[in-house]
Amino acid sequence: MNADRRPFQHYAARHFHWQCSDDGRVATITLNRPEKKNPLTFDSYAELRDLFLGLQHASDVRVVVLT
Repeated sequence: MNADRRPFQHYAARHFHWQCSDDGRVATITLNRPEKKNPLTFDSYAELRDLFLGLQHASDVRVVVLT
C-alpha cells in the first residue's frame, strides 16, 4: 500500500489497535483495552466507525479482520 494512501497513519488508538499487512490487503483491528475487558461502549463504536470510514478509502484493502 502506498504510504501516502495508508489510512490512519497518524491514528492515536484509544480503544482499538489498527494495523495493515505488508502488502496492504488485510487490515486488522484489535480491541485494545484488556484492563477493562474490552467493552464495546458508545465511544468505542464511534472509533470503530471512524476506522471503517477511513478504510473504505484504502483501495488496496480487501479484507478487514476484527479481533
